[in-house]
Amino acid sequence: MLISSAFGAFLDKRELQNADQLTPGPRQINPTTGLWIDFIADTGDGFDPTYTVAWLASQPELKLSNHERSLPRGSVVILGGDEVYPVAAPDAYQTRFWGPYEASLPWCGGEAPALYAIPGNHDWYDGLTNFFRFFCQDRWLGGRKTTQKRSYFAVELAHNWWILGIDIQLDSYIDEPQKDFFEAVPLQAGDKVILCTAAPSWYDGPGHQGYQNLVYIEEKIIAAKKARVVLSLSGDSHHYAHYSRDADGARKLTAGGGGAFLHDTHSLKDTLPPDDLPGNQRFSHKACYPHRQSSRVQALGAVTLPIRNPTFMIVPAVLYLIIGWSSQVAVQAFGQVQPGDDKIQVAGWQDIGEALFRNPVSVLVVAVLALGVVGFAKAPDWVHGPFAKLTKLPMGAVHLSLHLIAIVVVGIVAAHLASLWWGGGWPFTLRLLLLMTVLGGIVGGFVVGLYLALTSALLGAHGNEAFSAMRSEGYKNFLRLHLDADGALTVYPIGIQKANKRWRLDPTNTRADASWIAPDGPEPVAHLIEEPFQIS
Repeated sequence: MLISSAFGAFLDKRELQNADQLTPGPRQINPTTGLWIDFIADTGDGFDPTYTVAWLASQPELKLSNHERSLPRGSVVILGGDEVYPVAAPDAYQTRFWGPYEASLPWCGGEAPALYAIPGNHDWYDGLTNFFRFFCQDRWLGGRKTTQKRSYFAVELAHNWWILGIDIQLDSYIDEPQKDFFEAVPLQAGDKVILCTAAPSWYDGPGHQGYQNLVYIEEKIIAAKKARVVLSLSGDSHHYAHYSRDADGARKLTAGGGGAFLHDTHSLKDTLPPDDLPGNQRFSHKACYPHRQSSRVQALGAVTLPIRNPTFMIVPAVLYLIIGWSSQVAVQAFGQVQPGDDKIQVAGWQDIGEALFRNPVSVLVVAVLALGVVGFAKAPDWVHGPFAKLTKLPMGAVHLSLHLIAIVVVGIVAAHLASLWWGGGWPFTLRLLLLMTVLGGIVGGFVVGLYLALTSALLGAHGNEAFSAMRSEGYKNFLRLHLDADGALTVYPIGIQKANKRWRLDPTNTRADASWIAPDGPEPVAHLIEEPFQIS
């Protein structure tokens, strides 16, 4: 991440994209069935949720538990960014994304579904090197075909509809070749645009670079040709969120549920910040998945951080060990061992608290810890301006206090446990520090989890950290869009509450487009998150 941020502007591969192809030929719609389009974002994390979404999206007919109609498989698939986690390495692309999607749809009869992709921040961590190799070289992904030559694309549909996929490198700026590319797209007055971007920068509002990039695309390129954006799609946030503007029916959707861990929804705003376009109309919140109250309750699960992420316990374990050692807890706070003693005297709260600040080294370590937790603190989204930075101080103070209390408690418990086995001098000290390390890792991990759970559930802060700590594989989602023969676009938001966890190889299925790997038992269940809505 640091390398991408520091050197991305010096070697921007977007500026090297000079392919002659501007846009593929127009996608025709079937006069009987219309054209079906899938939007899937944030794939390639855990296998179970990634393959659950891929398998459902690849079925000839998608059955919905709360809708009488089955939806045909998409003829166009748009990948909305972050196709792989955590970084865009070749083996990660192959095993976390390419393999599962090839297994879900190894072949497709008739006209192959077209596949388009835009890169997200995780795809950018290697400077797009592997993104180009996988998505910009006319490759087959099972039964789907990639056709784009750049990290952005324009697809013409029937009835004056367009899909534009833009690449705004880590929300930095719009490069000149990309600007020229979209200015050359033959948009006409009255054309309707579906704009796909890798991050929902509309949450940020004026003053943020990503937001300004979107405004530039909409105003200087699309609106300048008297076309308009009627639907904006994004991933990056791993939930479903729907905002609409009543004045003209425009919609903004976040659908980043293709496989990555769940993000919260209870911190979503009721209205988006006003934009700079004529009318200055706000977008209002319509629906989200999971529901806000469910999201708030789920946030409390972050307290289980050390259970779900056991390697994280190394961090507080080392920290508590350093503090315990530097404060000389064994000899100054937890009692002296004298020849002839039949037990070790264990100090109390006051002695241990005094020992923490007796040694300059321990004072320095605590000071570093204080700076760390204050720097880590994240103000809630509803706190703006200079107050946001000031809010970090009390949040950091609470977090620091929890750790200091935990250190004292761990020290007392470790001393009592160490005193159960007779021994003086260094053997006792070593036993004590070993116990402090083990207990510190466990208790310190729970303290961090408790801080994340409370700040997320009560304040709506630290949503990314709290929910990533839970590693939730539920509440996946993607979009299936239908452009009918009359030119009306209907959006079907698809939700999957539970990822399937049992799979089997299926070599006996003789259908050519059958998935190589099938559910072992009940099939995953998809449902409509909200009623389908139409954009005429």
